[in-house]
Amino acid sequence: MDINKKIDQINYKLNLKKYDETITDCQKLIKVHPNISLLYNFLGLAFQAKGKHKDSFECFTKAIDLDQKDYAPKINLANSCMYLNDFLTAEKIFNKLILEKPNNFLLIANFANFKKKIKDFKSAVELYEDALKKSNNHPSIMNDLAKIYLNIGQFEKSKKIYEEIIAKFPLSADAHISLSRLINYSEEQKHLKTMIDLYKNSKLDESPKGIIAFGISKAFEDLKDFKMSFSYFKSANQLIDKNLNYNLNNDQKLFYSIKKTFENYKKPEIEEQRMDKKIIFVCGLPRSGTTLVEQILSSHKEAIGIGEVEYLEKAIQKYLIQDNKVLLQNLNNVEVNTNFRNYYLKQIAILKYKENSIVDKTPHNFRWIGFIKNFFPNSKIILCKRNLKDNFLSILKNYFASHKHMGWSFNPKNIISYFKMYSDLTNFWLNKYTDSIYVLDYDKLVNDKENEIKLLLKKCDLPWDENCFSHHKNKKSTINTVSIIQARKPIYTSSSNLSDQYQAYLGDYFKELSAID
Repeated sequence: MDINKKIDQINYKLNLKKYDETITDCQKLIKVHPNISLLYNFLGLAFQAKGKHKDSFECFTKAIDLDQKDYAPKINLANSCMYLNDFLTAEKIFNKLILEKPNNFLLIANFANFKKKIKDFKSAVELYEDALKKSNNHPSIMNDLAKIYLNIGQFEKSKKIYEEIIAKFPLSADAHISLSRLINYSEEQKHLKTMIDLYKNSKLDESPKGIIAFGISKAFEDLKDFKMSFSYFKSANQLIDKNLNYNLNNDQKLFYSIKKTFENYKKPEIEEQRMDKKIIFVCGLPRSGTTLVEQILSSHKEAIGIGEVEYLEKAIQKYLIQDNKVLLQNLNNVEVNTNFRNYYLKQIAILKYKENSIVDKTPHNFRWIGFIKNFFPNSKIILCKRNLKDNFLSILKNYFASHKHMGWSFNPKNIISYFKMYSDLTNFWLNKYTDSIYVLDYDKLVNDKENEIKLLLKKCDLPWDENCFSHHKNKKSTINTVSIIQARKPIYTSSSNLSDQYQAYLGDYFKELSAID
């Protein structure tokens, strides 16, 4: 077969997200044709999609060496640097490319993604708007701009763009689910009818159909038709879970190794390094109130929220964990300890926040509480807790795009298994570090806002600031979770005990939850 046809086939597989086949085909062709830049670029993109960013970096570097005129691998190289958290190199590459190609809308859009990654949202918005204008309304850029408007609380702008996307691309499941979060269906049902018609469309694949079903479920809950709401989120979860086929074995292996490591662990004698910033870690189960707590804390004049970031997890994966097992020898190594701390703090420093307190609101950091105590002993740890029935329901009825951390969330049996694992590990942490973890009860917070917020600030060693009572007006921090709409509203109690409305449909699962401590 002609080499160009083989390259076209690889590109086709890459577009279909068949990354393993793309990698195999590229590697075979490279052995025969080692000087074709495009093959290294495609190989790098496949590695990048699989999270193998060091491999992708090497591929893009080779592609650039072979063809200095092609800008695609240069943009992709900058993105690999970004994913490797080498933000300084990534920004340097982007700035150089922008000077050379100021009208390349894909380059501008990628630079906007980078700016969003480093929390420079003002620059990101300006770049997305510029890219959109120069691309003549490219759909992916429209979607990125709508998302960032949503993140920074400009809901009307976001809604308008999502409506435009749907008008042009009516099968866009991501646009529909995002728009559904912005609509109160008790006031308007036009979009609900559109989603139902789309759900019935036999041409729709199972995964996007599942995403649409989550949106329909939300609409029926707005209308207080809980039977229909349940019916659709049940279908949604089944459709998504079928295609994910998520297995909890890796999570179980990791949780076991962490607990086993820290049972008799004693921190080595290491000289404490002074930190310029105080770090407040807010963690817990997803949908347990972590976003609300971050919004409250980041409303304080001395604090800033950095949202859900993977800085801590990436540092742990880089230095302390291999194949879901803790590397005890590294945990006791002074040099590794220093490198670990520096890795995390470097990411914080790049954000250049002037506030003295940094709020790292990453729910899954509950796994790393022992590591936090080891490397950042003077930090504050807030563990959010919620009525398990409400927490279970809130996870089950929401779509989580991050399957890496939330693959278990689309199957009720997996959710309960994960809750048990969570309970076992957090109880272990609470027994080991009794005085170092503040458990914040979400239900108490929404029912006794004033006293609970005052207590929260006291536990974080923050002086009183009345801005914390108006957290919904906070524009300092962005929100990039499914709680995005709720956290921009004043505290409300309507979500407490909402699970009672679903007792007839989820009662057996609720019984299992009652046995979890």
